[in-house]
This record gives sequence, structure tokens and C-alpha cells, in this order.
Amino acid sequence: MNDRSLSVTEEQAVHRRLMQFGADESLATPMWEERETSVRAIAAHLASLWDAPVGLDDGGDRLILEKGLPHARASVLNLIVTVVDGAAADRVVHTLMGLGVRHPSRAIVLVPEPDSDASPLDARISTHCHDATGGGDRVCYEEVVLTVRGEAAAHLSGVVAPLLIHDLPTHVWWPGDPPFGDPVFDQLVEMGDRVLFDSADFSHLLSGLRRLGTLRRKSGVGDLSWERLSWWQELTAQFFDAPRFRRYLPNLSRLRVRYAVAPPTSRRHDEDDEVAPGVAAPMAQALLYAGWIATRLGWRRHRTLEPMKDGGFRLRLEGKHEMVDLLLEPMPTDAVRPGELLSVRLRSLGETGASEFIIDRDRDDATVATNCDGMTALLRRVAMESPREAELLSSQLTMDVVDPVYEDALRAAAILLASAREAAA
Repeated sequence: MNDRSLSVTEEQAVHRRLMQFGADESLATPMWEERETSVRAIAAHLASLWDAPVGLDDGGDRLILEKGLPHARASVLNLIVTVVDGAAADRVVHTLMGLGVRHPSRAIVLVPEPDSDASPLDARISTHCHDATGGGDRVCYEEVVLTVRGEAAAHLSGVVAPLLIHDLPTHVWWPGDPPFGDPVFDQLVEMGDRVLFDSADFSHLLSGLRRLGTLRRKSGVGDLSWERLSWWQELTAQFFDAPRFRRYLPNLSRLRVRYAVAPPTSRRHDEDDEVAPGVAAPMAQALLYAGWIATRLGWRRHRTLEPMKDGGFRLRLEGKHEMVDLLLEPMPTDAVRPGELLSVRLRSLGETGASEFIIDRDRDDATVATNCDGMTALLRRVAMESPREAELLSSQLTMDVVDPVYEDALRAAAILLASAREAAA
């Protein structure tokens, strides 16, 4: 054994974290790991996994042996994930371990090391089987981890393309802050039918939102921050299900959104928590929510009342019947992860005076209230748990069409943020 095989460098540490994919009881075949390998060798091994001695099943699908029993592969998509650092690696490992049963895929995780002069390509392949929903045969799928170094890291699309399962949709998930100006980024995005991001991870939120607005994929762009808003959107829509409240919608005159930011001295850490997203751009969810409301009600930008300062701003928007004040306010708290919404308050002018529609969150619960028509506030408590990253990703993988509501909200969010920043500048 040579000295290099014994060394534990930082990039090897990242690789080893990713290798934990196969370290549970779902592992169906022996782990395959090769240093200094080739794309051809990797493709050959993937093909051999499904050339089990029992041959083909009655439906023509290849079978794999798990503890002596045949099981059918059930991949429904290709998933390409690029890991840019150790923190992102930990998140990917945690997420994909909970994703396989719901979305069995050929997951190809890329760990590019462009500055390394070590061997160009290391690979590890694990095959997993789980009980199928509703009984029947167990479903099996593969996870491929590739550490790509040196010149090869500038041509990741050439490494990945021969390993994809043809005739299946390909999703590209880019956890962390995407390198929008990197040619390698463009290569991988071009390979995807759908591209998934988390706008809360963008180091430059405005340019990131604008860049997302220009990406055009067959099945659109997915955003985990948008997925986190589904519960807030549902609660907001419920306010106006009742006909007597629906008439307040055209006269909304104020929207205040408060979102969480970490206190300066925060040391909160829970061992069972995921790495908390939203540190880079905690305003992302709040902006997307405001963009959603604005586009659904036809609000237009009018002028800036208070430019961006310490993560908050105030704009004047032009509604169909009223001028609307939009306020985004950061709130330091340890109660929830940075970026999560804390409060939404909608104010409307009616025949009997002002009315309010309120959602106030307190950790995993929220108070939902209405004060309308001079009546006593209607209060109810609802559970509001933060979904895990695997659940968010699962919902986005389920979609196979462009989401025009999200794309409208995305463009509006960029306009709102630009208005606040331009005034500040």
C-alpha cells in the first residue's frame, strides 16, 4: 500500500462522507470502489449489476440479486448532484439517504477537484433495495460518487453523459451557491430536463434570482425556498375562501412580512438538525412570498419608501384599487432557522374600516387570526413544522412541468429587491 492511499486530505474527507451512502442495511450488492479508474470501467460495472445470472424477468427488465432473490430495478430518473464543499457534501448525504424509496434514481454525485494533481477519477458505486410501497418486489437503484480532479473537472458533462440511463428524465440539483459564471455549471445545466436550486443559498441573491429567471429547461426550474412557502401560501389562501372575506382582496393596502435571521451571538445547534440552509440569503423566502402575492393580485412597483437597510425595506406598490405598502423586516431569533418566515400580516380597507389577516409563527406552531367587519378576532392554532430538505427535494422531483406561478413570483421578487437596493445605492 503506497503512502498516498494512507493520506487523509481534505478532499478525501469529503469523498469519504459521501461514501456513507452504502453504509446501511439497504445495501444490496458489495460496494465497488476504484481509484484511478475510467468512465468506461464505471459504465461497465453499472451494466454488470443488472446482468444477474437469473437473466431477465417476464417483463424484459434486468434483475439484481439481493440475498439470493431477484429484484427489479425501478429507477424513474437520473439525478446529477455537484458538491462544491464539505458542508454541501454533508447535506447531500443526509438528503439522498431519505430520498431513494420515494424517487429511486441513478444518482451521480460529483466532487470536482480542479486544482488537484492526483489521479483524475475515483469512483464508488453502491446499489440499494427497499420494500416497494404497497408490497410486491423490492425496488433497487444505484448511487454513484465520482471524485473528478485536474483537467477532467473542467469537463464534467463528458464524464457524466455515458453513465446516464437513456430514456429517463435527468434532474440536476445544485446544492449550495451555484457558480453561475462557470462553464462547467453551464455544461451540467444543459444536460438537465429540470434544474433544482435553493435560492436561500445564493451569496448574491439579486443576481441569482435574475439568473434563475433566464434558465429555460424542458420542465422548468425548481427552488427549495419556494417549496418551503407552500404552508404559508395555503394558510393565506384559506383567509379568502369565505365569500365574506374575499371582497377584501382587491382593497389590500398593506403587506408586512417578517423573517428570521440569526442573532449575532447565536450558538444554537441541534445534533439531529440538518445543516441549516438560508444563511447566505435569508431574505429569499420573504421575497418570493411577496412576489407571489404581488403577481396574484396584479400589484406593480411604484416607488421606494425606505431603501434596503439591515435586511429590511419598504416599498409603495400600485394595486388595482389601492396603493399598497410592502414591508420586509428581519427578526433576530433562535426559535427557527434563518430565512424562515415568522409573520405575515395583510391589511385591507373595507366599508366598516380596516381589516387584518394575520399569521404569526412561534417555533412549530402558528396563530392564524382575522379581524374583520368590526368583529372579534377569529383565532386558531395550527402546527407548522419545517420540512426536511429531502421532503422539499422530493416535491420538486415530482414536478414534470414548468411552474408559471413560481416563475412569475421569481421575476417579481427580483424587481422588488432591485427597487430596494437601487434606492439604497
